[in-house]
Amino acid sequence: MPKHFLLVVGLCLDVVTTGASARPFAAADDVGLALFEYGAHGVSGGVIKYSPDGRFFAVVTERGRLDLNAPEDTIWVFRIQDVRRFAQHPQSGNAPTALLLAQMTTDRDGPLIDHVRWLTDSSAIAFTAVRKSARCKFHQLFIADIKTRTLKPLTPDDDDVGEFDIRSDSRYVYEVNAPVLLAAQKEDERPARTLTGQSLWTTVFPDTEHHLTPFDATGLWAVIDGKPWQVLDAKSYDVPRGGASLSLSPDGHSVVAILKAGHPPETTWARYKAPPGYEKLNLPPDTSAYHLIDLVSGSKKQLVNAPSGLNKDWHSYLLKASWSSDGQSLLLPDTFFPLDVTDPKEIADRESHPYVAVLRLKTGQLSRVLTVTAGLDEQRYAVKDARFEDDRTVVVNFDRSYFQPDQPPAAIFHQKGDGSWQQLPGTEDPRLAKLPIKVQKRESINQPPQLIAQDRRSGAERVFWDPNPQLKGIELGPAEVLHWKDETGYEWEAGLLKPPGYTSGKRYPLVIQTHGFSKAQFLSSGIFTSAFAARALAAQGIAVLQMGWNPNNFATPKEGPDQVVGFETAVKKLAEEGVIDRARVGAIGFSRSVYHVLFAMTSAKSLFAATSITEGVTFGYFEYIFDVDGGLDREADPINGGKPFGAEGLESWLSHSPEFNLDKAQAPLLLLQPGALAVFGDWEPYAALRYLKKPADLIMLQAGTHVMTNPTQRLAAETTNVDWFRFWLQGYEDSDLGKVEQYRRWEQLCDLQITKNPGLPTACVGTLKK
Repeated sequence: MPKHFLLVVGLCLDVVTTGASARPFAAADDVGLALFEYGAHGVSGGVIKYSPDGRFFAVVTERGRLDLNAPEDTIWVFRIQDVRRFAQHPQSGNAPTALLLAQMTTDRDGPLIDHVRWLTDSSAIAFTAVRKSARCKFHQLFIADIKTRTLKPLTPDDDDVGEFDIRSDSRYVYEVNAPVLLAAQKEDERPARTLTGQSLWTTVFPDTEHHLTPFDATGLWAVIDGKPWQVLDAKSYDVPRGGASLSLSPDGHSVVAILKAGHPPETTWARYKAPPGYEKLNLPPDTSAYHLIDLVSGSKKQLVNAPSGLNKDWHSYLLKASWSSDGQSLLLPDTFFPLDVTDPKEIADRESHPYVAVLRLKTGQLSRVLTVTAGLDEQRYAVKDARFEDDRTVVVNFDRSYFQPDQPPAAIFHQKGDGSWQQLPGTEDPRLAKLPIKVQKRESINQPPQLIAQDRRSGAERVFWDPNPQLKGIELGPAEVLHWKDETGYEWEAGLLKPPGYTSGKRYPLVIQTHGFSKAQFLSSGIFTSAFAARALAAQGIAVLQMGWNPNNFATPKEGPDQVVGFETAVKKLAEEGVIDRARVGAIGFSRSVYHVLFAMTSAKSLFAATSITEGVTFGYFEYIFDVDGGLDREADPINGGKPFGAEGLESWLSHSPEFNLDKAQAPLLLLQPGALAVFGDWEPYAALRYLKKPADLIMLQAGTHVMTNPTQRLAAETTNVDWFRFWLQGYEDSDLGKVEQYRRWEQLCDLQITKNPGLPTACVGTLKK
């Protein structure tokens, strides 16, 4: 493999570019941004991945390559001494070199590189990557050697590797799934086929995805001293939906995994409670627990007579166990405790939540280090990693990018003589504190992601790598964090992006983007890359508000009304401040917030002048019927006040379900649906509006991942949404000849809107206005 280097220079921190030479931000610019966190995947172990010997660190980026119609995933490696030298000498213009260790553009949907981790001797980095053979698509396990800069596959073609853990290239463990066939199987020609208990989706769309079956390699595999063998077959390796979280022992002879319990005491385990606020979701119990697997004999032993944090969606984003250096103790980052005690107070505490805990394998002693918080708990945290510093000291590193961003990055605990754990002074991982520099990702609502280094001795701090230097030539509007309290008492935090060259006192159109907000994330497209187009909209003179949701009454009849109050109070605030024209407000819904936008369309009739939704839940009747046995009823029933059968239940649905109230809708609706399954899933609102002769446009994008990662798919979604909102909020039509048919169709919808709502102000361009 040839050597690849990227030479970068130090960059100033002023990212709001203005001036005659700067050009407007476009959807293609968003697609081409290199991000450290992408595709809605949290970065396991954190963005900065230090080598065990403290000499290097690695980061992974993903950007869209429109020329290849594929994401480009890259592993970059830096030498710590090079970065330190650059931080110490600000006068020097020579930025440290980023070594391009591995790069993949092997499929049209990402992520293409995943599960990145160092080998214990710091000689190489292991990862899985998407690959294709003549007949299948699969994930293959690789190691990339730091010295030789070569890639070495560790698993055979067609073995679809899921999770793995590794000590060296001759000692590792991994799970194998059946690979995806590139060509669809022949149509089922059986004269009769039982469909009871089967999904309507896979019946109507049988060719969406096929796996190679039978595939005997499925199960758990181990390589010890270079010799591979199958430890457990698929039947014996029963993994929950949340994954096994494999953790290989120091000697490489055993592994900890989360597996479904063989004979769980279901009555007892049903007593464990859901996280705060999740009680209403009626989540089924998860009967998986931490197990120890002997890689030689294949024997399994359940370590704790209690479920893992996968139960009732208790998790702090880390499930993988950590071994002590002598292999005699385990740090379990998310486990409930057994209910085999008699003290009522202790029982109640154990039923209420799981813990970060330490298990001594010889004695079976289980001690709690830290209480896990999850759900809607205001003290909820996310764990990046947790490990033993020594036999009686535990370090927990937190991911503060979303939850509790102002709290310390780490906590250190020491076990006292009585077996209990006490938090020690110190807020930084001792291993990181020993390094000569402190490396961090710098990113915020107004700041694209960069890497900065601070020399611990001198305190000098510098940006040493910017993965997006192209933004220096693009005009970016200012973004700010907004706070307000609505009439229910809920306190909102959102991001307001103003158009470049914003003029105080001028009222702009507004598009509300939904599904979440993080002030630590650069506001480019939105909280996700599916359909949201914040800076592309702002570049065309439209203000954008990126907001989350009020979770206080999720999965109840108040969920929809709570979000509407949030929309209304945001619009009122910005209108009173003279920022927006409240007659020209639009909204984009995605996934869960599709329901919120539909509910607002039918209950706050004049709130929005245009709306757009992409692949989400509607909690409507059609969706309810085709999802039988899929679990949707656990939320749809409480949201709509019961089951839609019988006079009382149906009456409640008629009152609560947006689909039964679309006769009240006034805003035009665009449905951008990735693939036939998404079209099928959100068909009901489109069909209802067509029956009612109300403006609705349905566009099917190419199929892909739920959070879009394919470049051309993302470009089409963002560009169409920009065109849609400019048409309805600004009365603008692009002169691109390739869009003539689109605007002809929309002009007819404009005529329909004017005819149906003669007293409603509209900015669209229809034939009746020409």
